[in-house]
Amino acid sequence: MAQTASGTARRGRGRPPRFSHEQIIVAAVRLLEREPGTELTIKRVAEAVGSAPMALYRYFPDRDTLLQAVADRVIADMEPSNPTGDTWQEQVRCWMRRARERLRPYSQLLPYMAATQQPVGLRALAKLAAILRPLGLSEDNLALAVILIGSTTIGYASYETNRSPAEQVVATMQQALALRPEEERQAAEPLLPRLPAAYARLYDVVLDQTIASIEALAATS
Repeated sequence: MAQTASGTARRGRGRPPRFSHEQIIVAAVRLLEREPGTELTIKRVAEAVGSAPMALYRYFPDRDTLLQAVADRVIADMEPSNPTGDTWQEQVRCWMRRARERLRPYSQLLPYMAATQQPVGLRALAKLAAILRPLGLSEDNLALAVILIGSTTIGYASYETNRSPAEQVVATMQQALALRPEEERQAAEPLLPRLPAAYARLYDVVLDQTIASIEALAATS
């Protein structure tokens, strides 16, 4: 195969274009960043690299394998933020809020981020360990605290991005409530208009409970 001046392989006449494993992953990440709501499929990624879908199956046998590779790349490329705050509690809250915002564009990758078996989260792990080490936690409890923060953040982001809008949930429940027994209607009806505000406050409660759990671990150390 002939080479261009830049060293890139130039395909011969009639030959299908060839792409590397790396180029496909990069194209998929860029597609998600441009169109966060786009479902990432083999077909869409093939279009992004100008190839036929069948060509991608040489690198990724199925969609799950592709999404796992893309999730690994996104996590690996995420620079851990330097959280602000005078106390470790403030720094943990800052870290979790920033991580939540950064994960939002990649909602369909969140299950794959949780399932990753690659050492792509080492920088985040080191950052959190540095924040918490002054607490004097045992190494076992420090490991537990770091995993608690990471899994809580990814878990909440996954829940939040897959949950229907609060107003839609309320409207659906209001319609269904009319068909429920009187006792259920009396118990649930006062809560329905308050659900949107409760959803808005929920992550703050999650942060508070995470902090409280780490404080309890510190107390036992």
